[in-house]
Amino acid sequence: MIRDQESFEAALQRVADLLEHPPADGSQEGQEFLQLLHDIEHFHPTALSAPPDTKFAQVGREAEALLARANNFQARRDAREKQEKWMTFPEDGEGIGPTTGVDRRSD
Repeated sequence: MIRDQESFEAALQRVADLLEHPPADGSQEGQEFLQLLHDIEHFHPTALSAPPDTKFAQVGREAEALLARANNFQARRDAREKQEKWMTFPEDGEGIGPTTGVDRRSD
């Protein structure tokens, strides 16, 4: 839960770190990412209403940009999951075998 500016900035930094190396779907880091997005979205720092030329306002603008980037990443991830759900064959080739008439052995 984000309660102050310090925890808000820490959450933003963690989201930025996770965006550098996106977590695997369903992983603990993936769940953390979703929770951070939720917490950031529901925290309304006074930076968003600060005079535009202050450093505090700059942090607010950076937070909005980072949140937009994170939401875009999540939307792309959701779209990929939906597409992969309907694929006939998994990308890694696992599961292909006698039931589909494809023999994976290299004998």
